[in-house]
Amino acid sequence: MATDLFPVVQIRKGIWEIDEFEISSCFLIEGTERALLIDTGQGVGDLRSCVEKLTDKPVTVVLTHNHGDHIGNVYQWDEVWIHPNDRPGLTKKNVARAKESAGEIANRQKGCFDGIYKMFKLVPYDLNEVEPSEDKEITVHDLADGMQFDLGGKIITCYECFGHSLGEVVFLDETDRILFAGDAVNYNLGVSSCPVETTHRFLKRLMDMSDRYDCIYNGHHDFRPLGAPLDDDCLPNAIAVLEDALNGHIVPCIVPVFKGQPLYLTKHEPVTEQVNVRPDGTVIRRTFLRRGRNFVGIDTRMIYEEK
Repeated sequence: MATDLFPVVQIRKGIWEIDEFEISSCFLIEGTERALLIDTGQGVGDLRSCVEKLTDKPVTVVLTHNHGDHIGNVYQWDEVWIHPNDRPGLTKKNVARAKESAGEIANRQKGCFDGIYKMFKLVPYDLNEVEPSEDKEITVHDLADGMQFDLGGKIITCYECFGHSLGEVVFLDETDRILFAGDAVNYNLGVSSCPVETTHRFLKRLMDMSDRYDCIYNGHHDFRPLGAPLDDDCLPNAIAVLEDALNGHIVPCIVPVFKGQPLYLTKHEPVTEQVNVRPDGTVIRRTFLRRGRNFVGIDTRMIYEEK
């Protein structure tokens, strides 16, 4: 049976960050009447059981975007909410990818020289036990810019923030003054799904809203401690990088490695462009630009919006 012993940190009264074993973060926000779950991870472990240990309120499930590491356990609920731009291809989780992610967790913990660590069990459960997918119909609702979820004593507002995906959204809790940004804001930010100009416009809007929140939590804690928000330089640095690109100042950096330092046993030529092919055949090209701690991957063929 898949584990429900997720690392969990309560960041405010009634607000928890659920760490899917260093793959991605889900956030549970509880009001007096309902609870809201933001994202469902890659699908390693039994997320619903973990959530039900934290709240006995009815749970509404919302998705920041349709990438595998954020939608993996949608099938555990009967209905979910996602932006219509990201609705195509929203299916049950990829069990093989979830198991691959489970293996990546151990590799990150062990580092490059993992041989001597194979005698140790680093976590008190078997991460290879992945909750199996189910064949069942899920009711999918459309999120919209400005849509609000009343949890009882707390209202959460959804805002579009296209860039990382065509339908990326963020959620604002004005009561606790927290912005839950999914993958829209991060020190490792891939925004090649949209023109740079589009992403810049949406991130600028988030900055213009900054009088309504005190901190930002993104959907991964690889650049911040679990339970702690992103540092204040993350969003303005990302905006500055995009402004550089819009002004024609594009200086590619070496594609960074974000899953621990690799140990290359053969000659390795560093590259400045990352090319990935998604399961649907979509080719994603990212050239990385850097400012401070921020790496932003853009498609240099898509700088300006079509007029």
